[in-house]
Amino acid sequence: MMSKVPEDKPPVDLGKRIEEVLKRHGIRAEKRHVDRFIKNISPISHVLSPQLLEALVLENLTIGESYFFRDIQTFDKLRKVLKEKPSWNVLSIGCSRGEEVYSTAIVCNEVGVECRIKGIDVNFQRITQARKGCYQFWSVRFLSKEDIERYFNIVDGQYCIKDVYKKNVEFIHGNILDTGTEIFGTKEKFDIIFTRRVLLYIDNLEPVIHKISSLFKDDGFLILGAGEYFPEVLEHFTPAFADVGTFYRKIKLKHDETHKHKGFLSKTRSEKTKINSQLDTRAEPSDSSREYTQQKVQHQPKELEIVNLLKKTIDGIDLEERIKLIEEYIAKKAYNRAYELIKESCTKYPTSYVLWKYRTLVELENSDLESAKNSLQRAIFLNSADDEIWQLKHALDFRTKFK
Repeated sequence: MMSKVPEDKPPVDLGKRIEEVLKRHGIRAEKRHVDRFIKNISPISHVLSPQLLEALVLENLTIGESYFFRDIQTFDKLRKVLKEKPSWNVLSIGCSRGEEVYSTAIVCNEVGVECRIKGIDVNFQRITQARKGCYQFWSVRFLSKEDIERYFNIVDGQYCIKDVYKKNVEFIHGNILDTGTEIFGTKEKFDIIFTRRVLLYIDNLEPVIHKISSLFKDDGFLILGAGEYFPEVLEHFTPAFADVGTFYRKIKLKHDETHKHKGFLSKTRSEKTKINSQLDTRAEPSDSSREYTQQKVQHQPKELEIVNLLKKTIDGIDLEERIKLIEEYIAKKAYNRAYELIKESCTKYPTSYVLWKYRTLVELENSDLESAKNSLQRAIFLNSADDEIWQLKHALDFRTKFK
């Protein structure tokens, strides 16, 4: 018989301990995932050492879903970039099981350039899987039969990356925020750094962006996920191309320009506030005021450029990628970002019940009940068998009743 925990022993605040681990590693986890995790480990919480609890948190609450050549247009652009020089040093932050690293290795091999690629992740189990390089069909589901035969050996039903693509590839268990660049050896610097679907889950971005910037050589490419946008990135990076918004190049600053650049973003925001305050006034603006506004608008090409890049990037995302990005925005409670993407996606994919379901959810969160009713009707018409749709209907009826 198992011994009972003494009744006079104060209960351990498991939620607080988990929160401390997440904060220490700079990880944002969805509340429902944390709650489920707490429920699962509560019976053994009193015997968990801090080290074991930390390991369990990292194994269960970090994001690990990926697949080969995710965001295919990013890798199409990478092929063009790699032709600029014969050798590259590449880092994948939050590399998970290694799909992104090996996809990059394949592209380097096909372009005919030398690439040294490192992947780093806080989840030890996923790093172990990445080193092995064997995957279930889910990870290769978007590849053609010919590509699968070219890149993988099928062993016991798994798709194992061929040795030629493992050359100059290394996986590291760690967190770049916890240690200096020494984690890579002799303060190694990189030409390309992937941070796709990583920054979405970090609360305080400024020190993270600063740290990533310090890992670059004099210049280089930062690669974000399709549709991701963070103003903090523009403090250190600028869009690299006019036709895709995922590639950013590190800004090379002269010493006397450093202060000016650091103040660029806050200055732009301040100017934008002044413009909006003028446009919102009911009084007819004077000629001088109108001229001032026009001048200020002309000084915002950077923000407009970013918006256009994001739109082009999102236009190229297929339905599954759009849904994944929407889910990530909703998990982060970035409802405005989610809603803009949902509305545009509903126009492009009007028969996707999932889009209309998420549209209902976001409209409900924004207390736009009439719009939520219309969206819910579309979702029910397209798929009345989805239980979550009926849960949304119940929530909407409740909110409407007590409005």
